Amino acid sequence: MTSAPKRIPAVSAALVLSACCSTLPASSGAASPVALHWLDAPTSAAAQSVSWGVPWPRGAVPRDSAFALTDAAGHAVPLQTWPMAYWPDGSLKWTGCAAVVPGGVTGDLALAPAAAPAGGGQVRVTKDGTSVTVDTGALNCVILSGTRDFIASLKIGGREVARAGRLVGILQAGPATSPEDAPPRVDFTSLVQKVSVEQSGPVRAVVKIEGVHQVAGSARSWLPFTVRLYFYSGDAAVRIVHTFIFDGDQEHDFIRGLGLQFAVPLRDGPDRRLVRFVGADGGLWSEPLQPGGGNADQENGRPFKPWRDFQDNAVWNDFKLSQPNPDGFTIVKRTNPKSTWLFSDAGTRAAGYAYVGDSAGGLGVSVKNFWQSYPTELEVRDAAKPEAQLIAWLWSPDGPEMDMRHYDVVAHGLNASYEDVQPGMSTATGVARTSELTLFPVDAVPARAATVAQAEAGTKRALLAATPAYLHSTGVFGVWSLVDRSTPFRQAVEDGLDSVLAYYE
Repeated sequence: MTSAPKRIPAVSAALVLSACCSTLPASSGAASPVALHWLDAPTSAAAQSVSWGVPWPRGAVPRDSAFALTDAAGHAVPLQTWPMAYWPDGSLKWTGCAAVVPGGVTGDLALAPAAAPAGGGQVRVTKDGTSVTVDTGALNCVILSGTRDFIASLKIGGREVARAGRLVGILQAGPATSPEDAPPRVDFTSLVQKVSVEQSGPVRAVVKIEGVHQVAGSARSWLPFTVRLYFYSGDAAVRIVHTFIFDGDQEHDFIRGLGLQFAVPLRDGPDRRLVRFVGADGGLWSEPLQPGGGNADQENGRPFKPWRDFQDNAVWNDFKLSQPNPDGFTIVKRTNPKSTWLFSDAGTRAAGYAYVGDSAGGLGVSVKNFWQSYPTELEVRDAAKPEAQLIAWLWSPDGPEMDMRHYDVVAHGLNASYEDVQPGMSTATGVARTSELTLFPVDAVPARAATVAQAEAGTKRALLAATPAYLHSTGVFGVWSLVDRSTPFRQAVEDGLDSVLAYYE
């Protein structure tokens, strides 16, 4: 059994409340500029698209206030804000913020009420019947309703680099009770029922997509989903937040695979097409479909002098990076569906990034918390054909089926277990899961370092936050205290809290 955490020293509730309440802030007064810090300072020199929230003391900021964001040098940063909550007196309590911070700005920023809304930002959203078009200045995206594909196309500079973005999955009828058992399986895909524009710029646009998954060859629809797409001014990347709800029969409906699929048009020959995966600790696996030059130029999509007889080399068509557990992944490839998969590489904890493209561009996808959410997988299909398929499997079809049944069929008593089996209550109906991904459309082969940087950006998104002292001063979280070791008593309380947090970490 796991040892229990260290005991917190006995403290009376009255003393704790007295210590906390003695530092509660006043509830009114004009708002001063709020210092914002990077929780993790950006390591990339590229611009940072970031969203965050800032609270305000009661009565300090009128509900119709505008805001301005400046960097340490006093330069204005394009900003978009919106109210998230109000105090009972009608003043602002929380403000949502979105900005694109210029590259190289890694120091603190300041947010303050302003006489007029901040300028800047070039996101444009247009609606046309069942379609919504978002133009960030760097990317044009068309989103459809009433179809299988929630993303119709992604274009950079007028050239389509990806299209036909849809949700895909595999439904398995019953569990596999033995290695020889192979329950029937059938594919299912998304059916978009509703598209809503939640924000329309000028710095950030948010499009909400709702629908269900439809089982192939039948009229059955299941697994309701919500997908939100986040766009930022001047940024070609698209953040995706994907949620689905389980509404099947846990005894018979087993998810064998669930993911997002995109079609990537390819125009060059196989010797000038690339597939990439980012592994652990910034490691990059990168190969052309048909090796022919044996040098860095081919591997990076630059002009090269091929070997004389390179046309006789094998052309690789399909690639997979599978993460079946939290401590290991493998990369395999094959030339065609009639031939075997060959082992190519292996590692520990993959970053969850895959790319396919040629000299005219391509698409990268990053799955946040990839190895933590095992079994996961990244797959490239048909890379040797005019249109490759890039699939981010949030549940890998090469892993076991998603088993939503209870862990036992008999009760063990709540004194012995915290998840006791109860008729009619031990069901998975209504259980939801949310995943985050980032799409990286490009119009040329990205440099190796840029590919790794994209993987890192998708895994650890930039985030701004006010200091704990400021958050405490606003009073929005009620009764709590900042770290205080000024007396032996408070030292004991802080040490006790630290021991419990360390235990759970």
